[in-house]
Amino acid sequence: MELIEMKDIKKDYFLGEMVVHALRGVDLTIEREEFVAIWGPSGSGKTTLLNLIGAIDEASSGQLFIEGEEVKKLSDDRRTELRNRAIGFIFQGFNLIPVLSALENVMLPLEIRGISFSDAKNRALGRLDEVGLSDFVRHRPDKLSGGQRQRVAIARALVTNPSLVIADEPTANLDSVTSHKIIELMRALNEKEKTTFIFSTHDPRLLDQVKRLVRLEDGRILDGGNEK
Repeated sequence: MELIEMKDIKKDYFLGEMVVHALRGVDLTIEREEFVAIWGPSGSGKTTLLNLIGAIDEASSGQLFIEGEEVKKLSDDRRTELRNRAIGFIFQGFNLIPVLSALENVMLPLEIRGISFSDAKNRALGRLDEVGLSDFVRHRPDKLSGGQRQRVAIARALVTNPSLVIADEPTANLDSVTSHKIIELMRALNEKEKTTFIFSTHDPRLLDQVKRLVRLEDGRILDGGNEK
């Protein structure tokens, strides 16, 4: 069974009397354990596509299936449960809480689920060790470099053991050397954990590290949409 299946997905935004066609009939299938980059220029629809895949937003028309369930037929509670259980998010602005340490930021999704403090701490420490931050668990975000903050964000996305991790421009705020290291880390975790990764980028320097490339432009998939 496919992890993600999109059929003729369209997404329109209404700005007064103007209609913006963000996605124009996208067909996309993503299998479990894939490592996929959505590539295209700014304004091509990458973030919109990821928000739909992550069940954060709804399509204007078409069908989206996640783990075999059609998203538009799910109740709000079921959709929230699906996001919390199956999907981890990595945002280009990191979205770390400034007053919390790296450890506390990674623990937070588990504590929200009601997991005990000791179990949450142990799982968070394990994830931070995997991303190479064992020596920085007590540091707050303002004491970390951009690459270190992104590693915290990756650990936080993985700590709930999701089947899918979605990363929106995860290297947008990083230099080229750090960007390559972050993509290498994500790919290593994909191979080790068998977690599906989907990330967006407009940086052509990263494309040689991608197993599968989906090229998006003007809301349409130009290449890679029908590969499995």
